[in-house]
Amino acid sequence: MIWRISLIYLLLTSILLGCEHKEWKNSFNSPTEIGRAVVEALNQGDSGELHQLRVSRKEYLSWIWPAFPASGPPHNYPEDFAWSNLDTKSSRAVRRLVKNYGENNLTFVKLGFEQKTEEYKDFKLLRGTVLSITNKTGQKKTLKILGSVVEKDGRYKLLSYKE
Repeated sequence: MIWRISLIYLLLTSILLGCEHKEWKNSFNSPTEIGRAVVEALNQGDSGELHQLRVSRKEYLSWIWPAFPASGPPHNYPEDFAWSNLDTKSSRAVRRLVKNYGENNLTFVKLGFEQKTEEYKDFKLLRGTVLSITNKTGQKKTLKILGSVVEKDGRYKLLSYKE
């Protein structure tokens, strides 16, 4: 009988702790790590990896989208429309990025933000993202190809790519 109670306690504890786990899949310790990962994926011409660097559908619809003013009155856009719109724009942007910058031997310099950070209940949006790189000839470029960066619980992830 005691082993059954212990087993039930262990299972419930595991489930509850799993629900409270704050680290989200494919997130980073800093915006700099995101910038390095973007440049690495571009150098490999890997559109799949670029998509892995941004928020997932589940993350977007479960806690990002509901916090945005457009999700409530007077707009009330449906969730599927909101995600589809973001995902379609990002997918087109990724194809363009791989075409224009893929496999070009880029070097990461820094990732910065030109706009004020927006704070929401459970996360922050770092806005006006600027990726600084050098190309294979050593020429420095600043690229405004990334959407906002989401910060949640001290972890970072891209929201989207810019068309």
